[in-house]
Amino acid sequence: MSRELADSIRAAWHARDALHAQPDLDAYRVFHGFSEGFGGLEIDRYGAAAVIRYPATAEPLLDEIIATLRGLHDFRAIAIKPRHGDARLAFGTIESSVEVIEAGLRYRVRPLARGNPGLFLDARPAREWIRKHCQGRRLLNWFAFTGSLGVAARAGGALGVTHVDSVRAALERCRANHLLNGQAVDDRDLVRINVYQHMRRASAKRKRFGAIIVDPPPLIGIATKTDRTPGGRGVRTLAPMAAKMLEPAGWMMCFLHHTEATQESFEQQVLRDAEVPLEVLWRGASGSDFPEQEASRKLRLTAFVRTG
Repeated sequence: MSRELADSIRAAWHARDALHAQPDLDAYRVFHGFSEGFGGLEIDRYGAAAVIRYPATAEPLLDEIIATLRGLHDFRAIAIKPRHGDARLAFGTIESSVEVIEAGLRYRVRPLARGNPGLFLDARPAREWIRKHCQGRRLLNWFAFTGSLGVAARAGGALGVTHVDSVRAALERCRANHLLNGQAVDDRDLVRINVYQHMRRASAKRKRFGAIIVDPPPLIGIATKTDRTPGGRGVRTLAPMAAKMLEPAGWMMCFLHHTEATQESFEQQVLRDAEVPLEVLWRGASGSDFPEQEASRKLRLTAFVRTG
């Protein structure tokens, strides 16, 4: 079985030759185990480092996985991260924070972080679309995390970006990513508040935006078909509320994480529940480095436009 896994990793690596060849991209998924040969095993590239996230069944194979990766690319560091535990360095040396590049934009990530290092790789198509459709708009980025969507928006000509997050450290990482790309940022662009409180206050002041990102973290996003979440509100509930905050011809992008609900049923519910006229403007999904046979496992993206 170990030889088969090594062959699968090599096949996955070569299937991404088009990504390897891009001079302005060095952060993407190298191996997506559920569809490429070993469920639960994920290998991501962050610049000169690789991060292996693995289930307990892969523990005896780690040495071979590491050797296979080193045979494919001159990685300076390889980290291993059990699905339920802390990451540790298995090979080489690495700083706690490293710089990666995507479509010419730069982001700081922390490969050894227990959670996401700071850049959701499956959202690359979202950043690409946002960058092409933000010219002259003011973007509201709910659940900002490290601000990569806002960085893409500013690179695409957005007049301004308001990042909203309840975690101070996340907003400071937003600031750092903007500055890393030569984008001015003001304290007023970084709003530390609960998203639902922000929504109520902005609505009361009748604030309007040319673009809104609706991407609640998976734990409070769509958890079930009935949208039962710890906060009681997921993307199904937030999207109709966000629609009322759009300017005419403004758009909002909604992120559908792992869920059995179909993209079409989600869209129909938003169109039905919104109190303003909307149309579906664009549909997308995670990129080619996240191959999936089951649509429900992919990150799915829908952009709606306010038509009146």
